[in-house]
Amino acid sequence: MKKQIFVTFCLAAVAMASAAKMKVVTDNSMSAEDRTDIEYTDRGSFGPYIEFNSVNMDNVNYVYKVHEMPQNISVTNTYIYGATGSLPIKEWFDIFLMVGYQHIGVSHSPRNPTAAYADLAEITDLYGEGDAPIDSATIKGHHNIHTALFQFGADFAIPLYTNYQYQLMVKPYIFGGVIVGKTFFSDKTKFLSPVAYGYAYGAGVRCAFHGLFASAGVRSSHEYFHTYFERRLSSKKDGDEFMLDFDTYFQPFLTVGITLF
Repeated sequence: MKKQIFVTFCLAAVAMASAAKMKVVTDNSMSAEDRTDIEYTDRGSFGPYIEFNSVNMDNVNYVYKVHEMPQNISVTNTYIYGATGSLPIKEWFDIFLMVGYQHIGVSHSPRNPTAAYADLAEITDLYGEGDAPIDSATIKGHHNIHTALFQFGADFAIPLYTNYQYQLMVKPYIFGGVIVGKTFFSDKTKFLSPVAYGYAYGAGVRCAFHGLFASAGVRSSHEYFHTYFERRLSSKKDGDEFMLDFDTYFQPFLTVGITLF
């Protein structure tokens, strides 16, 4: 009987020691702050975006005609203001979306003013004063074009430095994407407001610290639209047309914001 009690006591002691040992192992494994094998992982992010964009007429191609009369144009623009967000798929691959606004101003004037105003006079005589489909502002004037831009694409990055303990990351990247935009002519123009298309590419550096991030770099883009009079004045559709095709190169941008998770 004493032997059985002794054996039972020994077995119980072994079980308790094993349980205590298992508890110690579990506690050590949960001490994440002391571990050095955990890496910082990039997170989804969202924040405001600004691009210091400037259109140079040397990089603008265009066609502008009214009643088959070619015109010259000059283009001005504002910065691009908007918001951007990214979602990491891999540590070296993200997808992103940028939504922005830009105002484009287009001043136009006839290449041959004498012929253009003589043509306007003939049209006015034909339709009568007040009923002519065009007026002097159509021959020489200014368009205010409000543009909503949507850019989506992907970036490829190198996590240059990551630190889990301090929640810090520095990641240079290159990116590329497509652009779709909707233009809105706010002046009394005869042209329809067209959809714009294009693409963009560039490079930057992204830094994250806890729940905050900042990203800066340069962006190059190509944008294009083509429109015609809502009610055709010329015998052919392309007698009243406006095509704008321009590039911008190495435009600096900046975005700051918060990480989403």
